[in-house]
Amino acid sequence: ECQVQNTAREYIKAYTSAAKSVEAFGDIPEIIPIYLVHRPSNNIPYATLEEELIGDFVKYSVKDGKEINVMRRDSEAGQKCCAFQHWVYHNTEGNLLVTDMQGVGMRLTDVGIATCKKGYKGFKGNCATSFIDQFKALHQCNKYCEILGLKSLQPKAKKVSTAPKPKPPPSATSKKKTFGPTVKNKS
Repeated sequence: ECQVQNTAREYIKAYTSAAKSVEAFGDIPEIIPIYLVHRPSNNIPYATLEEELIGDFVKYSVKDGKEINVMRRDSEAGQKCCAFQHWVYHNTEGNLLVTDMQGVGMRLTDVGIATCKKGYKGFKGNCATSFIDQFKALHQCNKYCEILGLKSLQPKAKKVSTAPKPKPPPSATSKKKTFGPTVKNKS
């Protein structure tokens, strides 16, 4: 859990640099840190610790990538989370995806990461690899994707070529044409 969330934090730091270079981007989501605490005198010797987020808790994306909810689509935080996913997907050449983003406003926690089957640069995520394919199929770019210069993940529609019109079939009443001189009643 700590490794996943703190890895996602490293990606959002790089995303922050890219987004800050564009004046029109505005506020940038933040993934809060999570710490592993050793408690040797406790029955459960390890625990995670993170800052408490106070306010309306919103899921901007779920682990399987299938849910596209109103808060994700219509809120600034939701659109910026979606652009972050697209940015990570693009910058890892489709090998890693931060998902299951949730939190209060622009402060996120408890994220998940999907990687390709072999992992990405020695890191294996905690979500199914199919989430990457689902994201690629379902993602719809928003204005923040465009501001960052990200290209659509959807295949471009192929131009429909017009086929040549077929020649009409010969009519039943047409006569057979013969070539050359014809002689009647000669065998």
